[in-house]
Amino acid sequence: MTGLTNRGAGRWAAVLLIAAGTVSLACGGDSGGPNKTNVLDFITKVQTAGGAISGVRATGQRPAEGAGPTVSLNGAASVINGGSAQIQVTSATAFSTAYVTVEGYGGYYQVDLPAPVTDLGLVLTLGRNIPGQSFSIDVAVAASGAVGLFAVHDVSVVPAVAGQVQVSVTWTGASDVDLHVEEPGGEEIYYGNDISATGGMLDLDSNPACAIDNVNNENITWTTNAPHGNYIVRLDYYDACGVGQSDYVVTVQRQGAQPQTFQGSFTGSGDLGGLGDGIMITSFNY
Repeated sequence: MTGLTNRGAGRWAAVLLIAAGTVSLACGGDSGGPNKTNVLDFITKVQTAGGAISGVRATGQRPAEGAGPTVSLNGAASVINGGSAQIQVTSATAFSTAYVTVEGYGGYYQVDLPAPVTDLGLVLTLGRNIPGQSFSIDVAVAASGAVGLFAVHDVSVVPAVAGQVQVSVTWTGASDVDLHVEEPGGEEIYYGNDISATGGMLDLDSNPACAIDNVNNENITWTTNAPHGNYIVRLDYYDACGVGQSDYVVTVQRQGAQPQTFQGSFTGSGDLGGLGDGIMITSFNY
């Protein structure tokens, strides 16, 4: 199916699910309040682009700002609960450590680099129950032990359904990337079949047929009774929509298991793909 009407069906289904109250987001709390909230409620893992280095989570207050290098941040304005976010950190001065936190909450991640850089890509794995409808990602860097000012990147949370099995993708650029998941019984969930017989559903379909909404996230989930067996995840570059390159992160969340992320890039014009199309990202058992 290549028409906008067909491609938009999953996205409208997501709107109806949200309106019906399938998804709820609690209000954010203060880190010192009765319901303690800290960076882990928003960000569960930090790694460098390519996944070579993972950040170490620390408790307590973030490092004090000083006279270290200043940075600028670039990344998507929208994220989904249980998904990932890509952040680019740039400085005119080389740095060897980055600190990532959420403004107003305790705890942070420290990323130590093997050599100084001026440009750093970070992938943040996000919590499945993010408090609130928006938050601010703060990043500072350090050189020779001197920490600079924290730069702020504001993001809005687009509610997604987080079930027993949740597979999502986020990508850069105003292009149309399609998520496909084949469940153990062989039925494939994608924009042309957004609800399976087992209850798996594509509840978020972004930029359908280049109708750009700038959400740049898609999500497939099984809320209950997720079938047991082998799942196959594919990703299709449906249409570049004039974009030269789209960098993606696929996130797999399973009840009782640590999240997994898979990174890559698309170039070219896209293939207008449908059932069975796309590149193999991973397979997993539940």
